[in-house]
Amino acid sequence: MLTDPLDRLATLNQPNAHTNRIVVVNIGSDIEIARRVRGDLERAFGDIIHTEGAFWRYERTCWHPIPEPELRRVVHVYDGAEFMTPAGEPSNVKLSKFRVDSVLHEMAAMMAEEDFFARAPIGINCASGFIRFMGEGLPVLEPHHQDHRSRHTLPGQWLPGAEAHPTAGSLLARLLDGVFKADDDAAQKVDLLAEVAGSAALGYATKLRQPRAIILKGETAENGKSQILDLIRSLLPANAISSVTAGRMGDERHIVGLVGKLLNAADELSSSTAIASDTFKAIITGEPVQGRDVYKSRIEFRPVAQHLFATNTLPVFQGGMDRGVQRRLQVVSFNRVIPTEERIEAIGRRIGEEEPDLLLAWAVAGAARLIRNKGFTLPQSSRTAMNDWLFGADPVLAWLSEQVEVRPLYNPEARVATRHAFERFREWAIAEGFSDRTLPSINGFVQRITANTTGVEYRRTGQGRFFFGMVLTGHTGW
Repeated sequence: MLTDPLDRLATLNQPNAHTNRIVVVNIGSDIEIARRVRGDLERAFGDIIHTEGAFWRYERTCWHPIPEPELRRVVHVYDGAEFMTPAGEPSNVKLSKFRVDSVLHEMAAMMAEEDFFARAPIGINCASGFIRFMGEGLPVLEPHHQDHRSRHTLPGQWLPGAEAHPTAGSLLARLLDGVFKADDDAAQKVDLLAEVAGSAALGYATKLRQPRAIILKGETAENGKSQILDLIRSLLPANAISSVTAGRMGDERHIVGLVGKLLNAADELSSSTAIASDTFKAIITGEPVQGRDVYKSRIEFRPVAQHLFATNTLPVFQGGMDRGVQRRLQVVSFNRVIPTEERIEAIGRRIGEEEPDLLLAWAVAGAARLIRNKGFTLPQSSRTAMNDWLFGADPVLAWLSEQVEVRPLYNPEARVATRHAFERFREWAIAEGFSDRTLPSINGFVQRITANTTGVEYRRTGQGRFFFGMVLTGHTGW
C-alpha cells in the first residue's frame, strides 16, 4: 500500500504503467482535464489550494508548494485520453505545452483561495507542534494541523514552561552578553532582539501597530552584528528566509522572492533613495505588492517578513527623511569590539545547530512580549541613534530640535517671521558644518517645518508670513 503522498503522486504520474488502464474522458476540454487533475491531486494529498502563484498541499507539519514539474506530469496522464466527438467518432486528447499551461491555469482558478495564509492564526509552527498565543501573549502548544495554515516548520522544539532566558554558559548567552557588554541598555537591546526573532517566527511583522525594519548598525569590525544576523536566520528553516536588499525591492524579479518568507535578512542596507521609496514602505507594512518570476505571470501578494539589515554606516538622506520613513525604521547600535579571546567562530550559526530548543524558547518569550506590548522594545540608545541619523540627514530637523521652542497657538507672542526664521536657520546650519549647497530654499524650509512640527502653523497675514506657535530659543520672535 502506498502511504507517502509523494509515492501516490508518482502513481498518478504514470497510471498506465501501474494499472494498464486506458484513460477515458467525456469531451477532452482543458476545463474537464483540469477538474480531473484536481480530483487526482485531492485523492493523493487531501485538500489542495492555489494562492500566491502556487498550488499547495498539507504534508506532515505544514503546507508545501507542489513543484510545477510534478503538476505537469499529472496533466501528462491525459495525453492520448480517449473521447467521442459530437459526431460520434472516437478521438484522442493531444496535449502541448500551451494546453498543459491552460489546464493548470484553469485549475488555479478552480482552487483559488487568495487570503488563505493571511487568515492563519497567530502562532509559531515548530518541531514539537504549533505554539498558539492566547490573550496577553500566553503561549500554549497544540498538535500540528492543516488549519494552522503554516508554511514553515521551525527546527526547534518547545514545551510549556521552557526557560525564557538563555542558560548561563550557553552559546546563546555568551553571544548576547558579549555584544552588548557594558551598554547601559543592554537588557533592553537583548529584549528587542528576542522580539525581532519572535516577530519573524510568528510572521507577525506586518500585524504590528507600527511595523518596522530593524537596522543593526556597528561602525567597527568584529562587533557581533553579523553573528546576530546569522543567529536569527538560524532560528528558521532556509525556505523561510530571503535576502532582498532595499535597493532590489523595486525590481519585480527580486520582490517575488519575499512571497511566503518569514524573515528578510540582508548584510546591506542600500541607498537612502531605496529606503525612501514607496515600494519599500509598502513592503515593510505588508501592503499588496506585485512581483513576477522569470517566464511566469505577475502575482500580487502581501509580504509578511520581518526585515533585518546590517550596516556599518547609515545612508545620508538629501533633503531630509520623511515621517513615513522614520516610522518604519529602528536602529540597534553595536558599540563593542569583541576581544579576540571572547570570539567563537560562526557562533550565530552554531547556536541554531547546537541549541535550537534554547534559541526557540528565547524567541517564544520575545514573541509573547511583542504581542503583549503591541510593539518592539525601544532602548534609549536606539532613540539616540535614530535622532542622530535624522538630524544628520536633515539640518531643518536638527535646527528645530536645538533652536526652537513650540508654544501654544493661542499665545500671541509665539510667532516668528518665516524670512527671519530661515536666516537664523542658515546661520546655525553653516556654523554646524552643513554644506550651503545642501540647504533647502526658503520654500523647502517652510515645507519641512510644517511637515515635521506639531503645534507650529504657517500663515499669511496682512503683516507678512509667519510661523505661529514658534519661539526661537534665546531670541524674541517678530
